[in-house]
Amino acid sequence: MFARKLASLCLALALVYSISLPARADLLKNFKADGSIETRTFGINNEADRNSNADDYRSQTQTRLMLGGSFDLLDDVHSRVQLLKNNAVFGGTQGEDLNTVQSNINVINAYAKIDKVFNHVDLTIGRQYYGKSDDLVIYYGANNDDVLSVQSLDAFRADADIMGVAKIQGIAGKIFDAGLPANNPLVNSDVDVIGGEVNSDKVIPKGNLAAYFYDAEAKGPGVLGNNNLEVYGLRAAGDILMGLGYSAEGILNGGRNSTLTTPGNNKGYDGNAYLLALKYNQDVKNMAVRAGAEYGRGTDNFQSISAGKRFGIIWGEHTTPANGDLGYTGLSDLKVVDLTAGVSPIAKLGIDLGWYRFQYDAYNGGRSTSAGTEYDLIISWKHSENVYLEANAADFQVGQANVNAGPTSPITRLGADVKIKF
Repeated sequence: MFARKLASLCLALALVYSISLPARADLLKNFKADGSIETRTFGINNEADRNSNADDYRSQTQTRLMLGGSFDLLDDVHSRVQLLKNNAVFGGTQGEDLNTVQSNINVINAYAKIDKVFNHVDLTIGRQYYGKSDDLVIYYGANNDDVLSVQSLDAFRADADIMGVAKIQGIAGKIFDAGLPANNPLVNSDVDVIGGEVNSDKVIPKGNLAAYFYDAEAKGPGVLGNNNLEVYGLRAAGDILMGLGYSAEGILNGGRNSTLTTPGNNKGYDGNAYLLALKYNQDVKNMAVRAGAEYGRGTDNFQSISAGKRFGIIWGEHTTPANGDLGYTGLSDLKVVDLTAGVSPIAKLGIDLGWYRFQYDAYNGGRSTSAGTEYDLIISWKHSENVYLEANAADFQVGQANVNAGPTSPITRLGADVKIKF
């Protein structure tokens, strides 16, 4: 019976292929498939309680599988679809039936791009990534966290070049849309985002200067106003000489949360943040040498829309501890200084060290602003252009603001990553 059903299915697919594809063969002529397989394995101790007397050690191997395809719908219209499956962990449910697999596959890219609208603007419509993974304000894409999560943005995006002098990109999209309840059409909980950036490499010698503005607006219930978070920023980056480069960014908040009814609570957003960095990357006697230094500060009332920047393996990558002090992205209520250094004794081998010092911008419970200090070691092996392996170790020394009433122990972690692109 199964053999007959399988044969019938194959015959049906063959008929559909023979009838439909010749008429639209051009649709697949420029089809390009791509994908990646990633695993993140780690064992971490004292993550939740910072106390070695209580056993909260956990180990986990998380997987992320992404499969995408890009193709031309027309000569000037291009499309991309990408699928994600990252629910699987080693030792989890033993096997999945096809219904379960289908339920756990998400469409994370699904967009069409129209070339040169009005002769100048490239227009992208649909679910897409946006920003860079180290952005302090807004990033939607594959995250470098312990669960290998991915975020997408449903948006209209426009990109244009102004006579080779500057580039402009703008977005108008939805972060969240719950729809209007039938029993109360006044309750609207949508979250919209609009904004954009203009940048030029003609202003700073051997550098780029960018200015940006984004507005995330959460609709308030009923007759109340909206929660309107505005973010303004200026960013500069460039090369100095002999492999030494710099970057500097300053950010201001604006807008107001008008959904709060308690007097005095709905004041305007007035936080701010900045990040200064030096980077060095140069071959010294046929050996790649790299180093970096960063100093950043975000006030305790500073807010970003969806920051991607992560500092350190433990502080930045772990998102689910019970104490909530880890999993930081960006600079909200944070002062950080970090130093990194690395060498590649041979082309495929990398050895990198990192030191991070974290402080809260405001007192935590009136005790201290010292959050902790982290030490990282990363050993990487570039097997080939598309295959990357990594082993890492991290130690987080707990600061005075996070110590327990009783014994306090450092958070320790050992991990390994495998990344395969195809």
